[in-house]
Amino acid sequence: MAYEDFLREFAKVQGIGDVDTLLKEHATRYSFQINSRKRALDFIDTLARRLEIDFNGKKVLDVGCAYGSFSIELAKLGAQVVGIDISDKWLKLAEINARDEADVVFLNCDASSRKARKELEQYGPFDLIVVNDVFEHIYDTTGLLDNARNLLKDDGLLYYKVPNGHATRHVLAEGHKKVFGIAQLPPDYWHLFVKAPFHIYYRRWEYYDALFSYFGFEHMLNLNDILDANHELTKRHIINDRNRIRRHLKVENFQNRVQFAHVRRACQYYLEEMERDLEELDWPQLYRKYRVTFWEGILRKRSG
Repeated sequence: MAYEDFLREFAKVQGIGDVDTLLKEHATRYSFQINSRKRALDFIDTLARRLEIDFNGKKVLDVGCAYGSFSIELAKLGAQVVGIDISDKWLKLAEINARDEADVVFLNCDASSRKARKELEQYGPFDLIVVNDVFEHIYDTTGLLDNARNLLKDDGLLYYKVPNGHATRHVLAEGHKKVFGIAQLPPDYWHLFVKAPFHIYYRRWEYYDALFSYFGFEHMLNLNDILDANHELTKRHIINDRNRIRRHLKVENFQNRVQFAHVRRACQYYLEEMERDLEELDWPQLYRKYRVTFWEGILRKRSG
């Protein structure tokens, strides 16, 4: 199967050796990649249930497609899919992943560039644009949204999933590198904590909300359900995590005093804001700001 070929090639690229070693010894570290097909099926199931979408014949653009799993599963349902990424390495894996299983156009393309719009116009206009775990990697988010608006049909849909750096869980362990506190730091400081060049732009929800509106998108469906039983339980979870953050803010928990100084300052601001929010925000606002780890939803392009 193509997916087994993908895992074999992925293990080779990562220098692991073989699939058995990948699944037995590195399953936790590479769970995101290993489970990419399952995540794609869960995404499709959510849209099918919540919006009753029939993907057959739909034109779909998968932005930041990486290993291609979302593109592949959509194409298997009859969608005409274009998957784009800026990494030739990931696109090669995507092609292996799709081999003899799905017909997908994979392109090396920067979704925020004007060049991308010209390259992609021939495949559109699109019914659906998928931006899954991508916004946080993009510096020029305005370019991406401007392109999305121009490439979508009137009333076309845009799916987004964005990590929330303000969530207490991501402050305790940043979602990509699992490092305490760096989700509250600008990317310029990340080199002090992680060796490989790796920048994530954690932005507040208000940033995205304002841009979505400016570029002509309206909120159609919020996929973040409140899972806590009541407002008080949400507060208790936040307070428990607040106390864990405070306990971790000790110099001995860092490699050096420079790391400690930057994270302590950022977390002090964060905790001061949290204290005020615990008193002032209503339940949905508080839950969305501190308990939701990934903002997820569907936008509709306003016609006209």
